Amino acid sequence: MTNSVLERTETAPPKVTAVSNEQSLIKRKPPGQRLLVYVGIACAIASTQVASLKFGHNDKAESNAPVAATPAPPPIALTYPLDELRTKIEAVSNLKGLRAGVFALDPSSGKYVDYRGKDEYAAASMIKIPVLVAMLQAVDRGEIKQDQLVEVRQDLVTGGSGWLQWRPAGSKVVLKEVAELMMVVSDNTATNMIIDLLGGKEKLDGQFTSWGLERTRINNLLGDFEGTNKTNPYDMVYLMARIERGELLSGASRKWMYEVMSRTRIRTLLNPGLAPGAKIAHKTGDIGMMVGDAGIVTTPSGRRYIVSVQVERPHNDRRANLLIRALSKMIYKCFSQPAVTCDDVKEEPLESLQGPVRHSGRHHRRH
Repeated sequence: MTNSVLERTETAPPKVTAVSNEQSLIKRKPPGQRLLVYVGIACAIASTQVASLKFGHNDKAESNAPVAATPAPPPIALTYPLDELRTKIEAVSNLKGLRAGVFALDPSSGKYVDYRGKDEYAAASMIKIPVLVAMLQAVDRGEIKQDQLVEVRQDLVTGGSGWLQWRPAGSKVVLKEVAELMMVVSDNTATNMIIDLLGGKEKLDGQFTSWGLERTRINNLLGDFEGTNKTNPYDMVYLMARIERGELLSGASRKWMYEVMSRTRIRTLLNPGLAPGAKIAHKTGDIGMMVGDAGIVTTPSGRRYIVSVQVERPHNDRRANLLIRALSKMIYKCFSQPAVTCDDVKEEPLESLQGPVRHSGRHHRRH
């Protein structure tokens, strides 16, 4: 049976009408035997009522029960689980004090790998991906315009990464520039301005749920250095899979989103694991307790896959950065191939991807 990214409902069995079956049974009996059938039916009804009382059945309460929300349509079939790659990812990620989550999929073939991808992690600046999607939806609906001015209010100014925190309170900035700053340099004040413009964190959380995101929510405005805002690799891949399929956003908004995400300044996580010539539209997140990266990769041959990796860590432990690089290299080797298996991918030691990693007491507050 083919699994899908979102299989949260089951087909209800056909309704059986008991009365019609009983009437049919009675009509088939000779007149002399119909009394026995009536008696049997009466006993069955009585026993059903007794059972209902015994187990606390309440028709009125049941009719007033809330109806579950209809899930969003699945954006991609998860057809081929890469179990051998998952095992190797688990082996590489088995480092004391680190907790890694990985989800990656190839939309064209349905092959995917899931290693703790549905666990919950601090979102850090990865929360800016769904915030951007919500903003572009509002643009598509005509509720806001990218060329409108947004005010830098003092109550929205915050520390960490970004430039808008240094602008005088009351300054006006074009919304398109605010969104670009949010994604390209991970500006926290810009993010707060957009969240406020869209109606606040509670409204956005409702939108995230309506898209099918189960673990993504904004609990506090940025900078959220304590990691109270949440998401996971599965939700990030699920969201980008819907966008890649042409859902949620107009074609123009999707194209602009990819273009902006391709200019992300921090390129020290997933990027080093890619081959020369590969491209990525992505967003990183980096606080003391978690580092992560999520994006859409295009190989030189034109193959595309969606990947998200998050690593929970002891404060600023740079092994987490190196682990994401190693996992990115393993995932790229597998997903750049047309085959739906990748037995030849080897476990990648962290030392093979050493290089410049931003690391300082200040850096953990940037993203």
